[in-house]
Amino acid sequence: MSGKMNYILGIISGLALAVVFWIAIVAFSPEQPIAGNASAGITSTGNIDGSSISHKLNHIHQIINTHYIGDFDLEHAIDLMFSGFVYGVGDPYTAYMSIDAFNTFRETSEGTFVGIGVSITTDLQSGRILVISPFEGSPAFNAGILPGDKIIRVDGTEVFGGDGVNEAVRMMRGEEGTLVTVTIFRQSDGTTFDVPIIRELIQIETVRSRVIDDNIGYIRISQFDRMTYEQFRNAYNRLMEQNITGLVIDVRNNPGGLLDVVANIANIIVPEGIITYTEYADGSREYLRSDSRQIEIPLVVLINGNSASASEILAGAVHDTGIGTLVGSTSFGKGLVQRIFPLGDGSAVRVTVARYFTPNGISINGEGITPPIYVEMPAELANNLLILADDDDIQLQEAIRIIREKN
Repeated sequence: MSGKMNYILGIISGLALAVVFWIAIVAFSPEQPIAGNASAGITSTGNIDGSSISHKLNHIHQIINTHYIGDFDLEHAIDLMFSGFVYGVGDPYTAYMSIDAFNTFRETSEGTFVGIGVSITTDLQSGRILVISPFEGSPAFNAGILPGDKIIRVDGTEVFGGDGVNEAVRMMRGEEGTLVTVTIFRQSDGTTFDVPIIRELIQIETVRSRVIDDNIGYIRISQFDRMTYEQFRNAYNRLMEQNITGLVIDVRNNPGGLLDVVANIANIIVPEGIITYTEYADGSREYLRSDSRQIEIPLVVLINGNSASASEILAGAVHDTGIGTLVGSTSFGKGLVQRIFPLGDGSAVRVTVARYFTPNGISINGEGITPPIYVEMPAELANNLLILADDDDIQLQEAIRIIREKN
């Protein structure tokens, strides 16, 4: 059976075996199910009819076992079935994670893994896998993969975004020193080409800092993982000890990360008040607040179209509190919060559970944040941001100008 047919089977039967994880909830629901549509396996109350779905699934399984001429991997089919069920939600950020995918996710959030070293997301227009940014110094970076590239095949197998991101990540991971070939579509020039890459141990240094233009501090944050807060705090304190006269925080091409980490970083910078708040399906809200600490020198935050999620939380807090100035281009526009629900067998479901808002109550989902100082970076420069000389970085030069002006 082809991979496509496996996936279709997963979607069709996803309504079925997903009852394994749902049956306990349904059984203890105070609203008892009544006669429903047996063919669909859904009761008139909207609950899953476990008996009819199990019967249908067993029937399908029996047909395949009896008549299918090829090999049939039942465990793989079950994983695809759960993926299909969650895929039916229709949200690109809500997904089922198999045991392998969940392990990969946990490794990445801890900041160490074996792979090619690239941040990816789903391109909502094409449904393909979009490169947000390669990690500086990683195999992907050294191989010339650029922000905005689309990964369309891994070792010759076509890959897609949405729920397919987990499988693509699994394929790009592997043993250190082994080869993986990634097929890239580069929209800027319309070319498609193969990039052979040797997998390496990736130890993500998410924060880089230095002094620029004599006495201005510069901190670049590549993503917000478990190590980022401590790395940022150390970099921030080192720069402050050097009596810098202004600070540039660069979150361009930063895909986001952990909410508590960005909140802790914002707490160091913004004045006392709301950093962000989240609103859940039932209308309840959760507020993340900062204490009385705040930066006392001019601050500029650099953003662009690949600054997403947690990056936008930081940018929104800086902008709405007036503690600093945003420079760059309109951010990605991911104003949603996901939560991981482990399922007990080593797999998990990632679910969009809330929208987040800036301190002024603005939801940027689908819109992004447009900086008041708008500086569009030419594509040929934006694609080489990590190796761009300071003098050629027009967004950074504008940030320096603003800080000089405020001093």
